[in-house]
Amino acid sequence: MVLDSLEAVIHASASRREWRRLAEATGMSAMPGAGTSQRKVDYASYFYALPTGAIGPLYLYGDLRPSPGAEANARLKLRWELLPEGPTPQQIKSSSRAVGGWPEVLRRLSADWPGTPGKEAVSVEVTATFVVDEAAHVPVPALTLKPKPVRQGGHQLAQTAVAWSIQPPSGPVHRISVARLREGELVVAASGRHTLPLGPDMAAALEGAVWQGVDTFLRAP
Repeated sequence: MVLDSLEAVIHASASRREWRRLAEATGMSAMPGAGTSQRKVDYASYFYALPTGAIGPLYLYGDLRPSPGAEANARLKLRWELLPEGPTPQQIKSSSRAVGGWPEVLRRLSADWPGTPGKEAVSVEVTATFVVDEAAHVPVPALTLKPKPVRQGGHQLAQTAVAWSIQPPSGPVHRISVARLREGELVVAASGRHTLPLGPDMAAALEGAVWQGVDTFLRAP
């Protein structure tokens, strides 16, 4: 199993001053147009953070935005994904230096998060995508893709993905889908909600919790 991408979305309420302080303390960059008369919200910001140490090949993108119609209600989106091929763009390098890379940027977010910094657990909408080797894991029968195409009205139909909602959830996993990537490999995407502390270890914690929820629906070949 290889983690291909991970996304966490956090919603919270605080004053514009607190959100502005969070963006400044973290080292985020202002969104184009933030603070102008057209947007009027001066804390909308973003960052890129390259991995430091031996924490893997994924880089982190984050952005802080107001919820529509309510400037005090903000949405922080964090997304870990593979770096694009080729040289790392200068924009990513510069932003990463400003926030200290990751996991440092997560420590900064935790330290200045509105409320009780570093202590409050946050509710996270999480989505994780895994590449699964069928030599190690295959889906349970309910999630198995049909191996052969079928014909309907002169057309050949091949099933490329299956998706299910899960009640009650399997850990944090409320929804799961399975798609064929290539021969011998599947893409398993799972999403749901999880509560955990905001901090430098949250990526590993989210990955572990989601994978545990997914593993219920996989078996040895």
